[in-house]
Amino acid sequence: MNFTEANFFAGFCSSLLIIIGAAIAWGAALRGSALAGFEICYGNARIWPWVFASQVLTLSLVMFGFNYMSLFKEDVTWIPTFIAIVNVPPALTLIYGPGIVSLLTTSVLGALICTPVAVWLSKVFAPWNVPGVVSNVGAMAIAGTIAASACQALPWMKKKDIRPITVPIPIHNDTQSATWLIRRTLADFTEPLFYGNDLAGFLLLIGVFLDTMLNPGLSVYGGKCIGAIVLSEIIAGSVGVFLYAGKWKKKGWYATYVPVVSTAPACVLMFGATIPVALFSAVLGAILGAPLAEFFANKIPDYVPGTVANVTSMAITTIIVAVTMQILPWF
Repeated sequence: MNFTEANFFAGFCSSLLIIIGAAIAWGAALRGSALAGFEICYGNARIWPWVFASQVLTLSLVMFGFNYMSLFKEDVTWIPTFIAIVNVPPALTLIYGPGIVSLLTTSVLGALICTPVAVWLSKVFAPWNVPGVVSNVGAMAIAGTIAASACQALPWMKKKDIRPITVPIPIHNDTQSATWLIRRTLADFTEPLFYGNDLAGFLLLIGVFLDTMLNPGLSVYGGKCIGAIVLSEIIAGSVGVFLYAGKWKKKGWYATYVPVVSTAPACVLMFGATIPVALFSAVLGAILGAPLAEFFANKIPDYVPGTVANVTSMAITTIIVAVTMQILPWF
């Protein structure tokens, strides 16, 4: 369930299917198959097993190694264990490359830092009357910066090259086509896990449907607003990809996923599962999210992973949109 908690789904089927989709995309990339879609892990498909291993190891350490599930006081009713697998370990694995030493180091750092910082920030932001996701992504920004700084200082953390795939993968990157827009929107659903793959995104949504059919009360922490959540995320992703297709073409990647996994679903939970809420929060989030991420990315040091800029944008964008909706009389 932790594998789709960043998407506000937290479902068993959706988590299982996104992993299966990622594995299929990885295998297809190694074979040069068109089924690979957008090459997983940003054109570094060979490193996906290491990224996935870092996520599994970190989550195991959070839940069983450091035993955070029982360390906090009884007033802490929810512990964001998922933060560790969408932040430090995979981000630093992509920077430092494959290897047992880097796997263990990044996993331990992620497990040690992420969850306590998130619980602390949740208490800090509680009086602010902003969506809870703000404390989560704020924790990701802080933990990512601390862990990256630690890795920069540790003498055994050396960057390794990732051997590229020798079999060419069919590429269809016409950013003006409807097909590309749909595929890119699907891929944005998997960006929190650093997969960036359209097949995995498609299977994720199939999993959400299955979770909802099997247990309607489970989806979105029992909020029963899965329809509005999915609608807001699809709108946020598609609007962002459409608006900034030129950036995608020029840069090769752009943070259009920012409102998909933060602003849009968070505002639906805060203001209600209605079409106006889903539409307004998604569109405004799509307009602001990616450019803010680009702005912050130009300010951080080279050794800090770009995800720090992205999650910082998530926090700022969500605050701006939530405050705007609080001021407007019709929300």
